[in-house]
Amino acid sequence: LIVGFSVFLAATGEMGAPFAASAGMSLAAAFGWFALGTEYPPKGSLPVACVLFIAAIAGIFFINSSFAAPGGDALDMRGWSGVVLADRKWGYMRAALVRVIAPNSPWKPAKVVLKYRGGAALEPGDAILVSGRAREFKRSNGPREFDERLYWRAKGAVGEVVSPVVSVTGKKRGFALWRKVLSRRIRMALPARTAGYILASWTGERDEGLADFHREAGTSHLLAVSGLHVGVVWAIAQFLLRRVRFRLFFASAVIWSYALLSGASPSSMRAALMIQFVILGKILGHSGSAFNSASLAASAMLIFNPWLFWDVGWRMSVLSVLALSSLAALEAENSAKALAASPVVWLATSMQSAWTFESVPFAGIVINIFAPAVFAVLLPLASVMSLPSLLGLNVGFYPAALAELAFAAWERFSGNLTFLFPWSVSFSIPLLLGGVAVLVWLFAKACGFSRYRAWAALAANMACLCCFLWNA
Repeated sequence: LIVGFSVFLAATGEMGAPFAASAGMSLAAAFGWFALGTEYPPKGSLPVACVLFIAAIAGIFFINSSFAAPGGDALDMRGWSGVVLADRKWGYMRAALVRVIAPNSPWKPAKVVLKYRGGAALEPGDAILVSGRAREFKRSNGPREFDERLYWRAKGAVGEVVSPVVSVTGKKRGFALWRKVLSRRIRMALPARTAGYILASWTGERDEGLADFHREAGTSHLLAVSGLHVGVVWAIAQFLLRRVRFRLFFASAVIWSYALLSGASPSSMRAALMIQFVILGKILGHSGSAFNSASLAASAMLIFNPWLFWDVGWRMSVLSVLALSSLAALEAENSAKALAASPVVWLATSMQSAWTFESVPFAGIVINIFAPAVFAVLLPLASVMSLPSLLGLNVGFYPAALAELAFAAWERFSGNLTFLFPWSVSFSIPLLLGGVAVLVWLFAKACGFSRYRAWAALAANMACLCCFLWNA
């Protein structure tokens, strides 16, 4: 399903193909993969194939209806009420993502972007009244230029309002408001470095200094709420609720509460969906498959919001987790898999990272051998050590200072490795072809392909990619 949906969106959005052609390519890709992976159809597989076919057809039509929906130029806003979800710098201006509701109107709640300059910045949780004329987002003029339309549509916004008339009417309760209150408390109570890491893992906010440091080291994923963070929360919830009845239900509530409190980023929602599918599998008495869970989570997110396909964070999150889960499914020694994990994830994400950010640091291959294990321990410990200070206890300074020293030690270690491996890799066709080849081979083996069928899948996919590059 994820192969079919991705091909449909790429054909529709990147190539501008008509619906019939995009749907045909999508179904051909999906069922070509299905046929290659089904060497000896087991008894009773026909109903499964029919369900997949219906799901693929329904998903394509649903994605197309959402993808082709009219943009924000259809909105005429006059005294609409709204709630600020996020606010950030946008060049010389500020941009606020707002959920608006029209009074006495059949319009459903929609998200718009308010671009403004001057005055106090809007804050998440603010209840506002806004008037103005929404319009379609600007589009890029070239393939390597930033596309504002794709960026904001991936976040659910349908249009932008320039120079809006806004008045703040109060505060709305919800995760946005709680996130703002928690963020303010963290900044006031904790040392700068610890506050940056706790903010990133608890609320999804990024400190610019830390973000630059981790970008140079190739470890930006440590500041994005993703599978590492959600998995740690899941493990802690499982441990604390191990003797509680209906613990899977309560653990699910904890996971989703954390994902929403941390900003509901694409990577956190993907991880929460994966864990939820594992929980449902346990309830139904089935053993879970990380590869299938990741594929199903990615497919569900594309159906919910097809524009996520162009979100860089979503792409890198899905590629990395599919690469890791397919590597884990291989028949090999665990030590060999552990050593191969960092290079495989680097290769899986370097294509997108180099395309978006012009280059990707080579040091990330080495640093990420240690980073997940270190932060899986360090983040929970730092969170616990930060609690006394956040609660206003007099002794809170000492454990928070220890957390600060631990993060400083990691940064020195990471900085030394960056100094030893100072090279960076720019986007190139060989990097793209090599990354796709490795991923297709891993995905084929994770799906149970035989050796010859895996080679056939690799050859077919590389041929399609070369044709696309030739036409582009």
